[in-house]
Amino acid sequence: MTMQYTAPGTFQAPKVEKIRFPAVKGQALAHIPGRKGLPWFGILPEAVSDPYRFTRSMYDRYGPIHRFYAYGSWNLQIVGPEANEFALFDQAGNFSCAGGWDPVFGRHFQGGLMLRDGADHNRHRKLLAAAFKQGHLEGYARNFDRVIRDDQPEWRSGVIEAYGSAQRLGFKIGYSSFLGRPESGAQPMDLWSFRTMMRTSTSVVTVPFPGNNEWRAAKAHRHIHALIGNAMADPLIDERTDLLANLLRQRDEQGLTPEEIVSHVIFVIAASYDALSSGMTSMLFELARNPEWQAPIREELLDIIKGPEDVTLANLGKCQLADRVFKEALRLHAAAPVLWRRAIRDCEFQDVHIPAGTFTGVNPMLTHLLPEIWGDEPERFDPDHFLPERVRARHRFAYVPFGGGAHACLGMNYAALEAKLLLRHLLDGHRIEMAQPTPPKFYHWPNAKPIGGLKLRVMPLAG
Repeated sequence: MTMQYTAPGTFQAPKVEKIRFPAVKGQALAHIPGRKGLPWFGILPEAVSDPYRFTRSMYDRYGPIHRFYAYGSWNLQIVGPEANEFALFDQAGNFSCAGGWDPVFGRHFQGGLMLRDGADHNRHRKLLAAAFKQGHLEGYARNFDRVIRDDQPEWRSGVIEAYGSAQRLGFKIGYSSFLGRPESGAQPMDLWSFRTMMRTSTSVVTVPFPGNNEWRAAKAHRHIHALIGNAMADPLIDERTDLLANLLRQRDEQGLTPEEIVSHVIFVIAASYDALSSGMTSMLFELARNPEWQAPIREELLDIIKGPEDVTLANLGKCQLADRVFKEALRLHAAAPVLWRRAIRDCEFQDVHIPAGTFTGVNPMLTHLLPEIWGDEPERFDPDHFLPERVRARHRFAYVPFGGGAHACLGMNYAALEAKLLLRHLLDGHRIEMAQPTPPKFYHWPNAKPIGGLKLRVMPLAG
């Protein structure tokens, strides 16, 4: 059976029931320290200019619970492991994930998993989770290995711009793993469209007019819907293990609509390649700056994964040093610097009253760099932060690169597999070094990325 799909120009986002929140005025949060800044824009100019410096200054001045004004509304930020547990694990059901993220992703990604709550979210998460079970991850890992191996000429070209290369690689992997199409068919316009939709999510001006970001996003939107709509008509052969095939097989039994399937695939591809390219770039950056870690990682990976036949979940799980390196890179350069929620009801955190309707953010970017958690040199690269005994000694929500609770990222294991296999091929007979005199500064919104790119040199090992 072929699903009917609306023409790209007339696509309607799936209908998702939304919670109605009360407006929160300044006086309702007056008991919480903070500041307003400019009319309507609030603190936005300085927060956008340097997200980490802004968050650090607010924390130092006002403490771990503070408020600020931006986009015409007051926002609450709570920082630290206890804050992460309170808002993300959220056993009491105080917060809506969809309400927190709708102002950012609602225009372009309506129907995506993080824009759903409650029983509706649980149902759709279960459907998507079926594509990330062990058997599927095993297939994804073999696919990663093949795509990365085939992509070697770009990575072995001497000097590479790592962020752009990581984006192209991550998108190729997502194209084949999630759409079930040969990665060779991925076009530059496909990547441009996904990148444009993610980057324009944070635009201040949300009205399209010729040439502006929102106008380009509308063009990207039409292209992506056409791409996935066409992919839905591809033969659904038994050998396909991709996300789209998995959802199509569930459509009749679970009553999924074409619009729901398209929205899920769009958001999974966009979120995975963007966050993964950020994480891979951060990992390579730190290894280039700390080359003493390259030899032991190379030894571990080549000893365990000698060839394609060794690419199994069991073997990749043995690569503990590579795992610690990837985690440490994500600690230093949080792929998701802020995680937003919105209060469904009045609640309290550490005796501070939070009114219903309050936009509430937790900040992994800052929590991952607090000296009281990570020691006197929290910005120093040290994969031993993730030795088992040190992990056990910390609060379990001190490290949340993939969120937590019901809305924890489904792709966290997927990301680690991809990172390990990239290192396996890149370090085989080669070393990585900086190819620019000054390390780039990282910008942390909506994902960590090097300003101006990151030039790395991939050099053959001597002898």
